[in-house]
Amino acid sequence: MQSKDNPSQAAYPSPLDAILLAGTDSNPRRLIQGQNKAFLEVGGKALVRRVVEALVVARSIGQVFVVGPKSQLEETLAGLPSGVVVVAQEGQMLLNGWAAIHAAEAAYRARSGEQDPDRPMLFISCDLPLISADAIDDFVSRCAREDHQVEEKYAILAGVAEKNSLQAYYPTDGRDGIVRPYVHFSTMLARLANIYVGRPRKLAHQDFLQTGFSYRKAKDWHNVVLLIWHFFKQTGGWKAAWLTVRYQATLMASKRGGWLYQRLRRNNDPGRVEVVVSRVLGGSVKLVVTPYGGLSLDVDEEEDYRVLSKNFGEWKSIDPAPDSAVYSYSQ
Repeated sequence: MQSKDNPSQAAYPSPLDAILLAGTDSNPRRLIQGQNKAFLEVGGKALVRRVVEALVVARSIGQVFVVGPKSQLEETLAGLPSGVVVVAQEGQMLLNGWAAIHAAEAAYRARSGEQDPDRPMLFISCDLPLISADAIDDFVSRCAREDHQVEEKYAILAGVAEKNSLQAYYPTDGRDGIVRPYVHFSTMLARLANIYVGRPRKLAHQDFLQTGFSYRKAKDWHNVVLLIWHFFKQTGGWKAAWLTVRYQATLMASKRGGWLYQRLRRNNDPGRVEVVVSRVLGGSVKLVVTPYGGLSLDVDEEEDYRVLSKNFGEWKSIDPAPDSAVYSYSQ
């Protein structure tokens, strides 16, 4: 693990509590090798322990609340500092997330004697073998800078990885790699990372987070259609449905290029996506670009696990993309 003697990049008034989602999915298709991917080993260490260790070292993080199968987590995380709290899973992702949030809020009340519903927290998935304390601190710092620029703080600051930070993980001659589809914005090609800073109590439509997660794989047209259907049930959902169709059409057109692709992509403004998603979720959303492409490389399926395991020794030392290659924009 890295040392906390490194200069702090955190810009929030105090370290953030971290919520780490490590629940066992009830859908067998989301298991890897028949088990919860949190407990898969990469580089000789369970994924969930690897993520927790990075959070413990990060200067921007305070307590860590890990939600999932309690007894198995306690065994896997044995020996870590007392600031790591295991929370028993309660069901789907949203229920598990709230179980951990409630535990974090209770701990905050106990140590401060007050309740602060606008206090930001870090949310992260359990299956990120390329995680590091530096990547976490850098992301929290970028979120803090965005928060400081607005009077009403964001409900969600969502990490995205831009193409330049992911090309180092592409296949090369003699080496397997990972290439995943991008969202084709007018200004950048990007995909969601698995890290967020959020104030969940500022979201009026929290239940839709579970829907979005369930149908997040946009490369599957069945999921796309179901997501569009659910959008129509939300405030402002028709705009979100239209954007979903537009971005999916842009992705398909990108395979051939040409005038249609250029025309579609030209109007794919990330600021517009933020506005539409904010309305659907009932709280302000901001996209935050991270130069650490590894934050986007989760173990989503068997092939990901194989390639990440095979290349872990080399990939864990890949440097972040230089700031000059990371796109930044304002609404």
